[in-house]
Amino acid sequence: MDDTDCSATATDTPWSRRRLLRVGGGSLAATTLLASGAAERSGATASPDAESGATGAGAVASDGGLSVSVATQNLGLGADFLSIARDSDEATVPERVGALYTDVRESRPRERMVAIAQGLTQRRPAIVGVQEAAIVRRGPRTGNDPESPDSDGIVFDFLDALRAALRARETPYRPVAVATNADLEFPGRVDGETIDVRLTDRDAILVREDADVTVQDTSTATFDASLTLPLSAEQSVEVERGYARADLRVAGEPLSVLNTHLESALESVRTAQATEFASAVDGGSAPLVALGDFNDGPDGEGDAYGILTESLSDVAVEGTSATDDTAADENTTATSDARIGGTCCRPSSLRPPDEDGLTRRIDHVFVDGIRASHVSRFGVEAVDVDGAARRWPSDHAGVLAALTTAPTPTATEDATATVEGTVANGSATSESASTSQPAESTAQPAEAGGDTAPSTSAENPGFGVVAALSALVGGAAGAALLDRRRDA
Repeated sequence: MDDTDCSATATDTPWSRRRLLRVGGGSLAATTLLASGAAERSGATASPDAESGATGAGAVASDGGLSVSVATQNLGLGADFLSIARDSDEATVPERVGALYTDVRESRPRERMVAIAQGLTQRRPAIVGVQEAAIVRRGPRTGNDPESPDSDGIVFDFLDALRAALRARETPYRPVAVATNADLEFPGRVDGETIDVRLTDRDAILVREDADVTVQDTSTATFDASLTLPLSAEQSVEVERGYARADLRVAGEPLSVLNTHLESALESVRTAQATEFASAVDGGSAPLVALGDFNDGPDGEGDAYGILTESLSDVAVEGTSATDDTAADENTTATSDARIGGTCCRPSSLRPPDEDGLTRRIDHVFVDGIRASHVSRFGVEAVDVDGAARRWPSDHAGVLAALTTAPTPTATEDATATVEGTVANGSATSESASTSQPAESTAQPAEAGGDTAPSTSAENPGFGVVAALSALVGGAAGAALLDRRRDA
């Protein structure tokens, strides 16, 4: 069966002292995303829908400061590619790739994107960061190098599917910055035919089209630190990751937004990427928001979260109120230092009643020069995406944050807001079921390190998109941190 997708188409809040290093990307100065339903400058705050948890206009500026709602969501590839790295027999690669290709297909990506779109439509964040916005392609077997992909038959375009579902719900979003990460191709045996399977990993920043947001500049960058996996004694594959940045005007006020997905397979690579990311946000005066799947959290054993929170604030810890969806259904809120609950990681099958697995909080909204008035998870419940079958929309829950530069309310003001309902400060508490071109980067390999091989004994969230796909050829033979230095 041909799977080709024919549809692919001035306050007391401290200002930032950090400035992201721009790497490539073109200026989209004065690009206006304002439409008929956009928020206007006024003394009024956004008026969310009390039932749906929607955040209304999502972007408002007033004498009290800027208010904007943001969200982050890992879309979830729908397969655990790392599992096939447990078998180092190179001869079985096509069968293993084919089996996992089938897993992606059977996870019903389009239907899952509809479910994710439903959650976003209910909440209407002005800005969304998505990770694992993959493109899966297929083509005739050519025998090309894995890092020279040429298959162009699109089977699934996760970002296009999500945008189509949002448009169908009359809540269109457009990508303003898209970072292309690894782009790899391997042989696969699918439906009795040997083909090439190509996987392109992307991170994207989306803006709701009727939000009062204009784009001043965009850029993308690739981390110097990357995972390198051996394909054979003579050949290795580099699994690149990076980030996207958009410098925006939100209701006329400046706001810088970043979106990234850090490596999950090796702690040393993830730590190095976190260090690069933290260094990149040094300097600048505009409030800054960093969205993403960081593959580390406050309870993690790695250093990435600690590195990032040295210069950025975790809104789930420091927000005025944090709400788990379960608590939200009971119309209750938690204290400012309460965790919202885990955001990862469900089994790659995405099929209940398998263990939910949301035990790790690794998807974050980090901020500087702006604070959260409310934070919550979404996408927690399984939904009907395949007839009678219920699946989770992704292996990750999403995180929504209502942000403001207004002064922190007094205890009395905050208590009043809670009595009136968290909807008053832009919370989302209800649960229900690009043309941008990334910057080219040149780099020369330096010495490879001697890290321990990534574990293949359990599923590795985030790794499933591309790194594990490349690992399938090299097996569990090992991986190295490639410290690349760009030419001047």
